[in-house]
Amino acid sequence: MFKLLRAAFAASVIVAGSQAQASWNVAKSKHFVIYANANPNVLRGFANKLEYFDQAVRLATHSDDPTVGDGNRLTVFVMPSVNDVRALAGDKIGFLYGFYTGRVEGSLAYVANEALTSDDENAVLYHEYTHHLMMEDIDRPYPEWYVEGFAEFFSTPRFQRDGVWLGVPVESRAWGLYHGPKMPVANLFAGMQPNMTKEQKEVFYGRSWLLAHYLLLEKPRQGQLTNYVDAIAQGATPLAAGTQVFGDLSKLDRELDQYMSRPMTEFKIGVANMHVSPIDVQPLSEGASQVVLIRAKLKKGAKGADAEALAAQLRPIEARYRGDLLVESTLAEAELDAGHADAAEAAATRAVAANPADTEALVLKGRGLEAQAHNADGDARKALFEKARETFIAANKLDTEDPEPLNDFYWSFLDEGERPNANAIAALHYASDLAPQDIGVRMNSAIAFLEEGKLKDARSTLAVVAYSPHAEQAAVVAKRMMADIDAGNGRAALAEAHISSPPQAGR
Repeated sequence: MFKLLRAAFAASVIVAGSQAQASWNVAKSKHFVIYANANPNVLRGFANKLEYFDQAVRLATHSDDPTVGDGNRLTVFVMPSVNDVRALAGDKIGFLYGFYTGRVEGSLAYVANEALTSDDENAVLYHEYTHHLMMEDIDRPYPEWYVEGFAEFFSTPRFQRDGVWLGVPVESRAWGLYHGPKMPVANLFAGMQPNMTKEQKEVFYGRSWLLAHYLLLEKPRQGQLTNYVDAIAQGATPLAAGTQVFGDLSKLDRELDQYMSRPMTEFKIGVANMHVSPIDVQPLSEGASQVVLIRAKLKKGAKGADAEALAAQLRPIEARYRGDLLVESTLAEAELDAGHADAAEAAATRAVAANPADTEALVLKGRGLEAQAHNADGDARKALFEKARETFIAANKLDTEDPEPLNDFYWSFLDEGERPNANAIAALHYASDLAPQDIGVRMNSAIAFLEEGKLKDARSTLAVVAYSPHAEQAAVVAKRMMADIDAGNGRAALAEAHISSPPQAGR
């Protein structure tokens, strides 16, 4: 369970590394795969810092550190500049410094090159990675203000030789707190509203952080946050739970205003309590170095003409570096997204030949076979679907903790027009457990539980969606489904899901 906070420990260590001539490298650690055009020592220091952050948050929240499959680590693309990050995100107002997306194919984060040496540039990454960790181990609904306030709480780690300091004030929220529109805690409990202005949203984040900080670390209110979350889990609304647990909310507002002007408590997690494995940094091949930025764009999502344009860029590179694993797998994905089944399967086959133990290559080959099946008829069609499923099974055997082949195995039945068998449904549920950050997979798993008549399992699965910071319309649907389940009406919950057409992951 992702619990509230553990008592302070004693703190961590990070090495920056010296600058030298940069080239494309990849750093691999227990929880991260990072691509950067950077000096290996600088990249290793950055990866090391992310791993210490992961450990600090897990220790502070009593969270487990389960086995992570090779395909389920967070992939971080370090883009050449912040403008590249913004262009990829479609940010036309120049607001973003980085962004994150949770996916069953492997969650992604994008940051600018400056992030390698400046923690100020990484607040978004730390914020979003806290969401990522929270969703890994969530077992109850958390209100929106707390989800965001908690992520803000951890977004400002300070790394020192003896440990990682947490709870450091979020200076970027100061303007909104001091000069923005007033927002009492009752408004926080109501959650973000569609008609909120940019200034109101800024205050929502800042005030949520302030309330989380106060409730987590100040003695007068110790234990109340746990009681508040428990009340919500038992069916109370965030506002009703707030009045029940905190009492006079106007008094809590006054306490928050006073707290804002006082020195705030920080605490540290000691390096002796953390265990970070060595970071493996390797140079990318010449061919891989030429495709890595195209790969970053492809992984963000490309369909139709955009995918065709990326595939066109990749084909001449692949012709020069035929057999390069990263080049071939990147081309295979581009050809799939562009709708070229034969070319995709051929590139994936070359990727498998380059490394038969690479799960991504096998998954892409399976998808290529599946795409070919859509263009076939009769026995040939059936044989291709069977071969695709065999390929997904082979990928799963290589890495049983990778959710992608599990999800693809389930979908292969639906794509063929067949009812998923018991193994396929079990694969879907496990993929959802391994990648709870993917809202589509989570919703599909909840629907499958409802169809099985397992209302309790469906509700716990939906809780992650209902209070996800990025679920948007799916969160609204999930809350309605949970209300139906609480009323004992699984049929209504299932009907709500089908009417609302929740997202379908990876398809």
